[in-house]
Amino acid sequence: MPQSDDPQVDRFYLSVGDRIRDARSAARLTQAELAASLGLARSSIANIEGGRQRLPLHMFVLIAETLNVNVSELLPDPAENQSAPELSNIDEQLQGVDESSRDFVASTLAQLIGKPEPKE
Repeated sequence: MPQSDDPQVDRFYLSVGDRIRDARSAARLTQAELAASLGLARSSIANIEGGRQRLPLHMFVLIAETLNVNVSELLPDPAENQSAPELSNIDEQLQGVDESSRDFVASTLAQLIGKPEPKE
């Protein structure tokens, strides 16, 4: 089970936020209007949509009801959350960069996307 600070959990909340934003836009509501209908601050809606604020389950259901969508429409596909993005051209971008810098980039990316660092 992923920990709360796991990049996979962060991607989950980012995806939920994207889906809430899309549903809000489809409902032709502003962040302020949605916030007012839920008794929240507009900044809370902005943070939820940006994946920065984790919302309680009851609030998640209220958001779905307010936007007139099924709660399942706001949940990401489990497969969408499993894999980290591929950086297919990273080698090209790092050509001509010293080995120490390449190692730093590789270890940083490994931490950010939740993959183990490659062993040489």
